[in-house]
Amino acid sequence: MSVWKFGHAVREIERSQHHVVVEETATKGAVILSGAFALLDPVVFRNATGNAFAVGLAPAFFFATIALYAAVRSSFVANRSRRVLIVNRRIGALAFEKIYDASTIDRIFVRVTIKGNGVAVRFKSGRSKALTMSLGSGDSLADC
Repeated sequence: MSVWKFGHAVREIERSQHHVVVEETATKGAVILSGAFALLDPVVFRNATGNAFAVGLAPAFFFATIALYAAVRSSFVANRSRRVLIVNRRIGALAFEKIYDASTIDRIFVRVTIKGNGVAVRFKSGRSKALTMSLGSGDSLADC
């Protein structure tokens, strides 16, 4: 995978009789580029005073937010034997796990848009939720 490829890449990495694992990778190019802008911005505005410095920091926070968003890695495990959907998200050393009971899920599907494919879940309550962070052109879900 190229370093400068933008968009979270989503692909199926494992399939067995008991579970399916789909992974969404971090976007290295966006992390590097946005992180560099976030770090460079305060340097450019270091001699500014008052409101000019505050206005100069706004883009730094914006680019830092984009870098953090692009750094998120996710994995989705549909475990048939435990009857759960496990969503793991990692950003650096932080890890978050969300477990959905299969009895609340109507279906898990690949949503296809002009921007690319993404994984989503529809609950029996009628509510739908996108599981992937973004839609990128680097996915291979159409083949699943």
